[in-house]
Amino acid sequence: PLLVGERSHYEVAAGHLEDGGRLLEAMEMFANETGLISEQVWDTGDLPDRGLFFGKPSGSAMPLVWAHAEYVKLRRSLQEGRVFDMPPHTSERYIKKKSFSPYFIWRFSHKCRTMPAGKKLRLELAAPARVHWSRDDWTTAGDNVTTETGIGIYLTDLPTQELPGGSRITFTFYWTGSDKWEGSNFVVTVT
Repeated sequence: PLLVGERSHYEVAAGHLEDGGRLLEAMEMFANETGLISEQVWDTGDLPDRGLFFGKPSGSAMPLVWAHAEYVKLRRSLQEGRVFDMPPHTSERYIKKKSFSPYFIWRFSHKCRTMPAGKKLRLELAAPARVHWSRDDWTTAGDNVTTETGIGIYLTDLPTQELPGGSRITFTFYWTGSDKWEGSNFVVTVT
C-alpha cells in the first residue's frame, strides 16, 4: 500500500490525476474493515491454511502509520491537483532550473561502455591508483592520480566534456598500493 501511494504521487506530479485517483482507490481497497492500512498485502493466490488472501493484509505491521500518512498526503494532493508537499528547493533545482551533474560515473561495479557528450568521466575506485588514459587509441596518453574522498572511495575525472559524439576514451589502472597494473584496458564511447 505504501508503494502504491508513492506511485500515485508520481502520477499526480506528472499531471495524471485520473491515474493517481485510481491508485488511491487501490490503497483504500487494501484497508481492512476498520479502515486500517497494513504494511503489505498478499499479492498472489489464496493460502487459507496460512491466513493469506489475495489483496488482504499479509501479517505485516497494521496499522502502518507511514502508509496512513501517505494516504492522507495523497488525498490532499489529488484535491489540490498537485503534490502539495513537494520540497521547494528540490523543485527549483531539478524541475525549474533543470540542474544536472557535470559527471558521468564509471565504477568496477558499473563498467559503462557509453556516456553522453558534454560530461566529464568520473572514475570511482576502491583503492588508490594512477589512471593511464588516451583519447586517440594510445597515440598520446595522460596520467591522473586518484584523490581520496575520506570515505574509502578514490576518484579522478577524465577530461571528456569536450569530446564529440563517436569519440572513445581508453584507460587502465596502475594500483599504487599493490604496485601492479590492472592488465586490461577499458573503453568508453561518447554518444
